[in-house]
Amino acid sequence: MHRYLSIFLILLLLLVSCEDEAQRRKFSKSLLKIIEQLARNNQKKEPLQFKKGEEYLIKVVRIADGDSFTGLTEDKMEISCRIYGIDAPENQQPFSNRSKQTLIGLISNKQVRIKIRDIDQYRRAVVQVYTEDEKDISAEMLRAGMAWHYKQYSKEKEYAELEKEARQQKIGLWADKNPIEPWEWRRR
Repeated sequence: MHRYLSIFLILLLLLVSCEDEAQRRKFSKSLLKIIEQLARNNQKKEPLQFKKGEEYLIKVVRIADGDSFTGLTEDKMEISCRIYGIDAPENQQPFSNRSKQTLIGLISNKQVRIKIRDIDQYRRAVVQVYTEDEKDISAEMLRAGMAWHYKQYSKEKEYAELEKEARQQKIGLWADKNPIEPWEWRRR
């Protein structure tokens, strides 16, 4: 917001300092366009109301970390998502960047199908995520050794087995001698 105010003030000064009427009109139009754009950008979008079990096709527009992302529905509503069944390394934790990069490679700027499983404490949709060719993203992250199976919230046997296989093969974060679970990292 501070940046917009600075731009506004600079344009206003240019407008006032213009000696030529034609230049003043040109700057006035530019200033009006900028104000209109700022107003559009600052409008609060109504949050998407979602329910458990619903499915959406969304385009992934932003990856926050190895288990969270933001997408846009077909009608351009933004939805913040937490991937069901996994917990990826936290920022500043070993392997956090590699985990995020893996998720970027799997879904960034792609259309995915999400199924709402729950709503978390941060009002994010906890979702199962599937690529266009029906790959389960939770399974892919576990297979790549870039996340833990979040057993506290998921009892999926397939996920437990994928984590076990990645551990045994020392894939991804399991190459670390003593990987710390994200829930332990947060607790510390």
